[in-house]
Amino acid sequence: MGCKVVLGDICSFSRGASIPRARMHDTGDYLYIHYGDLYKGFDLRIDVESPSKPIPFILRGEKVKESQCLKDQDIVYVLTSETVDDLGHAYLFNNPQNKLAVSGTETTIVRVKRRDLVIPAYLNYLMSSPCFIGELRRYVRGMKVFRVHPADVSRIEIELPHIETQRKVVSILDSIYTKQRINTQLNGYLAERHQSWKHQSLLT
Repeated sequence: MGCKVVLGDICSFSRGASIPRARMHDTGDYLYIHYGDLYKGFDLRIDVESPSKPIPFILRGEKVKESQCLKDQDIVYVLTSETVDDLGHAYLFNNPQNKLAVSGTETTIVRVKRRDLVIPAYLNYLMSSPCFIGELRRYVRGMKVFRVHPADVSRIEIELPHIETQRKVVSILDSIYTKQRINTQLNGYLAERHQSWKHQSLLT
């Protein structure tokens, strides 16, 4: 049997660390999830072991709070954007080896405190759904830069099915997600090959 819960009762919310791109590196001590990179290569998940694009690093000397460090199965949440449509993007942080990582500027870490009630992967899919995003937009503030305060997100009530049902839903959606990624990669490869063949035909 499922239940209705308020997000603030099952999750914590922490703002990311503000570190400029000029102090990001190809190697370093902490992986750094920069807001600007999320829209250009990641979709729904950030897989540390096989990222869809390289993840930059920051050095140990940066002032980083413990609350800004990411743990495996945290959700990196975007609550600040130049457009309303870009608000509410959620990315599950898959980091099974627990590599040191920091969530960056204009991101919010959503950490599930009650895993007996909700699976982080299920919550990530739920928070990415049109229904949830529609609810989120009730709390949008700003004109040129749009924001939703984490305190407002914590007030949103969600309905959760039984934990076993959540596992089944995640399994199905993960399969669809994987197939979509494979198709996207295949289409990208075919497009590159087409351009290469086209270029070669022009030279002959």
